[in-house]
Amino acid sequence: MNSPSIRLRALVLPLALALVFLLLLAQRSDAGATARPTEPYRVTSGDTLWDLADDRTEAGDDVRSTVRLIQRLNDLNGGLIVPGQTIILPAA
Repeated sequence: MNSPSIRLRALVLPLALALVFLLLLAQRSDAGATARPTEPYRVTSGDTLWDLADDRTEAGDDVRSTVRLIQRLNDLNGGLIVPGQTIILPAA
């Protein structure tokens, strides 16, 4: 006999394991991301978040990861930076 509680457990257990796996994966991808040394930078005319990130991304690494790091360090919701603004960047 297949009771509803057995079916529920059979559904919940794999979902819980998948959730734990995804959380561990997310932690792993962020591990060390903010451990890099940082430095303040005053934005000048013509600067873009992408260009600043590109200048600080190791060869072979993904610039998008550095963009996301800069966004997290500065609590930016998008890519808008303005001249005169002081932001925190990963050290070059």
